[in-house]
Amino acid sequence: MVFVHFLCSISLLFLRVMVYLTYNDQPSGIYNSQVIDVVKYLNNIQSTEKVKLVALISMRGFFRNRRKIKAGSASSSVIPMFPGVGMWRLNSLSLFLIFLFSKHKIVMARGPFATCIALQLKKARLFKKVIFDARGAYEAELKEYKVVENKRIVSQIKEIERKALMASDYRLAVSNALVNYWRDNFDYNKNEHIIVPCTLSKEFIFPFPVQAEINNLKKQLGYKEEDIVIVYSGSSAGWQSFKLITNLLLKVMNSNPKLKLLMLVSKTPETTELFKDHKQKIKTAWVEPEEVRKYLLIADYGILYREPTVTNKVASPVKFGEYLSCGLKVIISEGLGDFSGFSRASKVKADPETMEAVSYEEKVRIHQVAMDKLTKENFTNEYLRLF
Repeated sequence: MVFVHFLCSISLLFLRVMVYLTYNDQPSGIYNSQVIDVVKYLNNIQSTEKVKLVALISMRGFFRNRRKIKAGSASSSVIPMFPGVGMWRLNSLSLFLIFLFSKHKIVMARGPFATCIALQLKKARLFKKVIFDARGAYEAELKEYKVVENKRIVSQIKEIERKALMASDYRLAVSNALVNYWRDNFDYNKNEHIIVPCTLSKEFIFPFPVQAEINNLKKQLGYKEEDIVIVYSGSSAGWQSFKLITNLLLKVMNSNPKLKLLMLVSKTPETTELFKDHKQKIKTAWVEPEEVRKYLLIADYGILYREPTVTNKVASPVKFGEYLSCGLKVIISEGLGDFSGFSRASKVKADPETMEAVSYEEKVRIHQVAMDKLTKENFTNEYLRLF
């Protein structure tokens, strides 16, 4: 079966392209926004080097996930990875056969594992340059939130991350805070990097609707025009600091009876004190990525409140831009990547102590902040430096 998919990837061999390599990333809203949309944008801004997505994904649900990736990127090559995260190095053998006779010069790799695989291929002279697309602090994330149970990987992750960072020819970081983390923890003393935060997906780049349309959406979703709505869009994953968020929401809802809460979550936390005390003021829903926008548009505030772990201090949450795109003020914690400072400078940060309905004019202004600062077009010059 693996051999069959090698043959399906034969189109790679004679194209002159830059490769965007992902390893063990499953299709999702974030994958569409931060991988597939990026590949499309890189292809749009230059014509000398075509960019092709090559995705190594798990055999579990392979054909289903392959269809999802190909639906967003028809020219991509989706290849089964060796089973088990502990076998990650062996994937360089699969890719060696694919790239042996190709004319690729550059590979941009998402995360430290994909980058180290790419570095092995560079050592075999299949690539000239490797770009490390760094999405966060990987050692910190594994140890703070135990996202990988393989003890061998956990013990090796710092050296894997170090090699990806220091041996690469260039780097993309999602925040200035992440670069500072590199300098403090890996003695990174170069300036061979660009900084591009998690930008908006195409679903969140749109003309802001008129007030009557927003009021109609509120009514459709069961809210009154005068309701003040806080929205939480995310999950109960460790780094989302869900307990911290529910404690804060309990405090603000106790002090402000006008507030309503909309939670876009897959698992409803009904056992929390927040739900016990304010059940009648809370709605929950879990919707497809393309439906999220209409739910955000009816709110006044978005909550992005996280504990001060290293993972969160260097992060660039996708939800921040989505909230702004929909005209929401953001209840954001201090030290959350670069966005805490950005929220103050752009006057989009909410004060939990004094939350009133956000005016339509203010929503339009906040939407424009997102359009002016967080689209991929705002980082064209940075992206071009990758070539």
